[in-house]
Amino acid sequence: MERALRAHASGNKRLAAWLPEMDRILIVGMKHGSQGIREATNKVLALRAGMTRADCWKRLRLLRETGNGSYPAPRSWPAEVKELLREGYQQGGEKKREAIKVVRNLYPGLPSNTPSRFARRQGWIPKTTQIRGRRPWTEHEERKLWELAGYETAARIAERLGRSEGAVRFRLKSLGLSVKVKDGWSFRALQEMLHVGPSKLRRFIADGSLRVRDPRITAKSLLAFREDRISAGNVPAEALEAVPQKLRKNANGYSWGSAAKLLGIDVGQVREWIVEGKLKIVDGFVTERAFQDFCKQRGSELNSALLGNEVRDWLVEGYSLPISVETVPPPVPGNQKHALVTRRCPGCRRPMRGNIFFRHIKTCTRRQTERALVACPST
Repeated sequence: MERALRAHASGNKRLAAWLPEMDRILIVGMKHGSQGIREATNKVLALRAGMTRADCWKRLRLLRETGNGSYPAPRSWPAEVKELLREGYQQGGEKKREAIKVVRNLYPGLPSNTPSRFARRQGWIPKTTQIRGRRPWTEHEERKLWELAGYETAARIAERLGRSEGAVRFRLKSLGLSVKVKDGWSFRALQEMLHVGPSKLRRFIADGSLRVRDPRITAKSLLAFREDRISAGNVPAEALEAVPQKLRKNANGYSWGSAAKLLGIDVGQVREWIVEGKLKIVDGFVTERAFQDFCKQRGSELNSALLGNEVRDWLVEGYSLPISVETVPPPVPGNQKHALVTRRCPGCRRPMRGNIFFRHIKTCTRRQTERALVACPST
């Protein structure tokens, strides 16, 4: 543990400038999950100029290890734990992952590289000769990993750094960083937070102002939409041959340009069909970095009255959302006033904003059950 702390301290000189108040902010944020970590990081960045998110992530990892470091040394582990770890490393694969998971559950706060380091010292991991020509990781590349981990996928990071996806995943794991993109919002979560309709959100995606994780068009929706156009007689007869074979070759998705060529139209029409929901994108997850860029560029088009004071202040402080300097809020259009009213379902007690409440109460199973019990009381 002391060696890990010395490595952290010598790795970045700016970490020595951390104040106890800043550490307390990060510790409180860690107790409230990913949302709390995001807000705590934004507060720390606002307190000290020149600080980056990579510095905050390194500090968070250090605080986790030092705050939850009440675990014994590997040489003091029980014999059954050592035997479980030895069998896991000898068999490899899923058995090794389960053994590491059991050990980390027994000792919370255990660094991710401790079981593998202990297994290597015990001789459970066979030594491999170093491959010649392997490009070492530079300090700049590792700093980029700290900045991008959790915000972009491993494939996207590998594309940025000019490395393979496997190399990026291995390096992230050795640094104790997660490969999963945890900080961001799904398509439905953005609708509920910003109080915008799906078509308006798709409009932002179509014009490129809101970047999603995978904007390609799914092959399933493209094939279904093409068949609908064929049944309606909107596709020329000479364009019917060999296109289904091309559609089946790529099962993941198609770029907007490829979809336009397969349908025999321009890219502008493809964008309009995406807005209308006729063509579906592969993955509509929005990372925190993409959402921050969207708030700076197009945040002025959001209705601040529908956001609410708490959400609006949070977006202004953490994501630089531009707001009007006028003290009087802009008038709410007539077709959006219903979103200002919050109603609670009498059956499931779920609060809802807007006219969706009237559609929900027609299909609420708990409300229908209560009605049936009232109509037919037990004798």
